[in-house]
Amino acid sequence: MKFLALTASALILAAACSQSDSDPAAPIEDVDNTTNEADAGDTSTEAVISEDGFRLTPIAEGLEFPWDMLFLPDGTMLVTERSGTIRLVRDVELLPEPVAGTPEAHVSAQGGYFAMALDPDFASNRKLYLAFAKGTAEQNTTAVVSGVLSDNASELSDVQEIFTGAPRETSHHYGGRLAFLPDGTLIAALGEGFRYMEESQNPQNYHGTIVRLNTDGSFPEDNPFIDGENGLPGVWSYGHRNVQGLVWDEARETLWAHEHGPKGGDELNRIEAGNNYGWPAITYGVNYDGTIITDETEAPGMEQPVVKWVPSIAPSGMALVSGDVWSEWDGDLIVGAMNGPRGKKLVHIMLDEEGNVTGQADLMADLEIPFRDVAISPDGNLYAATANMDGVVYRIDRNE
Repeated sequence: MKFLALTASALILAAACSQSDSDPAAPIEDVDNTTNEADAGDTSTEAVISEDGFRLTPIAEGLEFPWDMLFLPDGTMLVTERSGTIRLVRDVELLPEPVAGTPEAHVSAQGGYFAMALDPDFASNRKLYLAFAKGTAEQNTTAVVSGVLSDNASELSDVQEIFTGAPRETSHHYGGRLAFLPDGTLIAALGEGFRYMEESQNPQNYHGTIVRLNTDGSFPEDNPFIDGENGLPGVWSYGHRNVQGLVWDEARETLWAHEHGPKGGDELNRIEAGNNYGWPAITYGVNYDGTIITDETEAPGMEQPVVKWVPSIAPSGMALVSGDVWSEWDGDLIVGAMNGPRGKKLVHIMLDEEGNVTGQADLMADLEIPFRDVAISPDGNLYAATANMDGVVYRIDRNE
C-alpha cells in the first residue's frame, strides 16, 4: 500500500506541481524534489539504448540528486549532490568518500549544493569555486565560495565566501550556475526566490539577476551598475526568473543562459551587460494555476529570448559541444530537460557561426529520463546526470 501511495503521489506531482516549503504552488521544476523510481524513467545500471540511436552507459550511480559535473585536468569528474557534498568519479568509479572541508549548506526543497567552476589558473593555484544555498529556512540565499583543492582532490581548504545574494524566506529558485569569462571574471547566475518575482525588475537587489565579480569578491570597474546609482555594483543583467544553464561561447564571444519560465515560457538568452530580460513584466508563460501573470510578451527595453519553450521542458544544465567526438555538432548547445510537460530528454540546439538558431532536435525522449546536467569532458565525450534522488551519471555515445 505504501508503494502504491507513493506512486500515485509522484504521478500527481508530475502532472501538476509540488505543494512544499509553504509556497502556495511550487514550480514545476521542483518535481524532482520528490521523484522516486516509480516515475524516474530508466536509470538502470546497464547501458540503455534510445530509439534515436544513442547508448547511455552508467559510469556512476547512487548519487543523491546530482546537480553539476566538472572535470579536472587529469580527467577526474567532480559531481555536486544537492544534499551538500562533492563526490569524485575517477577511472569510471564513484569514490565512497565525499570531498572533505566543504561548507555546510541549507538543504531543503531546491536548496543545497549547486555548480562548481575551476579558476582559470587552476593548474597553479588549485582554486575551485562552489555555489550553494546558505542559511536557514527563515533566511537563506545563494552564496559562492572559493577554496583550494588538494592534489588528490580529496579535500577543500582555505574556504572563503566571496559572494552572498539577497536574503529570502523560501527554499526555491536559487539559480546557482557559474562560468568564467575570458578576462578572468566569474559569472554567477541567480534565481528570484519564487515569491520575490517583482524584485527581478529592480537591479537594486540580487533577486533574479546574473552577477559578475572578481575572484576575490570585489566587482569589476566596468560592470554596468558599478556606481550603484541605478543598480547594485555586482549586477550584470536582471529580469531573470531562475537561471539553470550557463556557458561561455568563446568562438562567438557570447554568454548563453537558459532559465525556467513558470507554466510555459522557458527561455534561452544571449546575456549582455546591463540588459533587462523581462521577468515578470513580460513572459510567454502563466501561473501554475493557469491565471495570467501578464498579457505582455514584449516591451521596449526588454530582451526577447533566442529560444522559448511552451509548454515547459524544465531546462537544467547546458554544454557547448567541442572536440572531435561530436565534431558534426561542434559549436552547438546541448540542454538538459527535467520533469516539465515536454521534458525528460536532452535538447540539441543547432547554431550557425553568428549564433543564430537553425534548428532543434529532441534526443533520447523515448527513455523519459529527467536530466539535471550535461557536460563535455576534456576528451570531447558527452555526459549527462539524472535529476533523481538515486542519481546516475551516463556517458552518451552513438550506438554504432
